[in-house]
Formats: sequence, structure tokens, C-alpha cells
Amino acid sequence: MKHFSGDCVSSPERIRPATNYSMTVLCFLLLILPLPGHGSNLNNNEAVSYEEKLDEAIRLYYNTDWVGSSEIFEWMKQEHPDDPRPYFFESMKPFMEYFFIEASSENADRFLESSEIAVQLSQQALRASPNDTTMVLMLSGLHGYRGLVAAGENRHRIALSSGLTGFNYTRKLLSMDSARPDARIGRGMFYYMVGSIPSGMRWASNMVGLRADIEDGFEELKKAAETDSYLRNDAWMMLMYLYGKEERYEEALFFADKLTQALPENVIFLYRKAEIHEKLGNVEQAIATYRAISELNNRSIPRVAEKSLEKIENLKQLTSI
Repeated sequence: MKHFSGDCVSSPERIRPATNYSMTVLCFLLLILPLPGHGSNLNNNEAVSYEEKLDEAIRLYYNTDWVGSSEIFEWMKQEHPDDPRPYFFESMKPFMEYFFIEASSENADRFLESSEIAVQLSQQALRASPNDTTMVLMLSGLHGYRGLVAAGENRHRIALSSGLTGFNYTRKLLSMDSARPDARIGRGMFYYMVGSIPSGMRWASNMVGLRADIEDGFEELKKAAETDSYLRNDAWMMLMYLYGKEERYEEALFFADKLTQALPENVIFLYRKAEIHEKLGNVEQAIATYRAISELNNRSIPRVAEKSLEKIENLKQLTSI
């Protein structure tokens, strides 16, 4: 039986797929790559226009202008209803709201429903082209996200099924080119998952040959974060989240600063940064960041501005006591 020490694993590993799989944002900017065979019925100018519009939609998405990005994604769905990428990004909107802003059943239902279409289309594309790296990445992320949200809603059947399915796609990712930023992100998240298995359950991972440490995961993510690829945004986001999860708030803030400098209009990242300042006791910085969010007055996610104002009032009351 192989020990897990590099690019692949063998045997049915047992982990907590829905709990720590969380922020495997494996595919955000990678998905701007054309699908194999995609657009084959277009001339070169039409294909370029389609991909350029996707680039613009993703730019708007990252800046949380979800109204603007949705207009382009809807156009894409009409042009190429078999392309899963617009469905993926549209489904990620309620996921981000659920994960970072408000873990409501309404957001969970919206995500689980919309992500089903992205899963179906991705599976269809992968059947047509079994070596399509983009589809492996997308399915790994989608199933992992579904497992996370389902677990949060105590829908354990969906959580278990989605988590295990997503992990199978992650195993395929681990066998890919180790130098690629997307492969590093996937491997880093996998190392983190294995390393965070409770000591009382470590015997189970040892039996199937899994050996990894949380710090190994952080090192892989940092290597991805140092690249010039747009995927470094994803690596920064996961490092911000995971360091926060480990209550290493200074390190979380370091990557939150990078994210908000690169994407100053992304109110979700700003909101998480403000929460990290709260954890650190930096009340003035937290208030200033919440106030910046309210002043942006994001039309796509009005709830984040409302919650920011609530946070400001609560912090003011606490500091006046």
C-alpha cells in the first residue's frame, strides 16, 4: 500500500470531506480556458469574442458586480447552453453569500439547485473529453462545495455523497502536473484536509497510507500564491480562510490585505477582512473597513452593507462600555 507523499494516492481514503474540503476554489480563473472542442462551430473572431466576454464576466464577478456579470453569463447560456462555465460562476454567488455573509437555508437551496446544472454539464463535457483538466477541476470544486453546504444544513446524505465524489476528482487532480498553480492549490487543500484529521481518527488515515501535515498544505498554497497566474487570488483566499480557521489571525490578515488590494471592490473579501480585524481586537480598523463596505453600496449583495452597518453599531456600543 502506498503512502501519500507526493502527487497521487491509492486506495479509498477516509477523511472528513464535507468539513474541511471547504474552500477548494480550484477553478475560478482557470475556467477562462476554452473547453476542448468548445466553439468549434464558430469562426476565430466569434470564438475570441465569446472568450473575451467570459473574461469580462469573470472580472465583474471578482469585483462582486454580480448584476453585470449575470447579464453576460445569461448571454453565454443562450449562445452555448452546453458550456458549464457560466452555470458554475452563477452557482458560486449563493455559495459565497452562504459561506462568507449569511448561512441561510435560502442561500443553501439556491446554491444546491443551481450547481446541479453545472455538475450535469461538466460531467457531460468530461464524458466527451475524459482528459479535460478544466472539467476535472470544476467537478472537484462543485462537489466539494455541495458537500460543505449540505453539511452546514445537516443534509448528511447529500454531504456524504457530494464530498466523496468531489474527493475522487481531487485524487485525479493530484496526479496532474505538480508545477501548475491549480495542481498546487488542490494538493495544498488535500494536505490540509489530511493534516487536520483529529488525532483520535488518525489511525484510519494511517491504515490507507495517508501522510500529510497542515503546514505542508500551507506551503503548497503559498507556492501557488507566489505565481503570476490569476489563480493566486484563489490561493490568497484559501490562505486567508484557513489561517482564520486555525485562529492564526495575523497570517490571515496578511492575505486578506493582498486580496483587498488586488480586488478593492470585492465587498465579500472586505467583509472577511473586517471580521479578522475584529478577532485581533483592531476595533478602529474593523469599523473603517465595515464603513468602506457600506459606502461602496454594492447593488448585487445589499445584505453585506446592511450587516456592515449592524457591525459598526455593535462595535461602537462595545467600545463605549
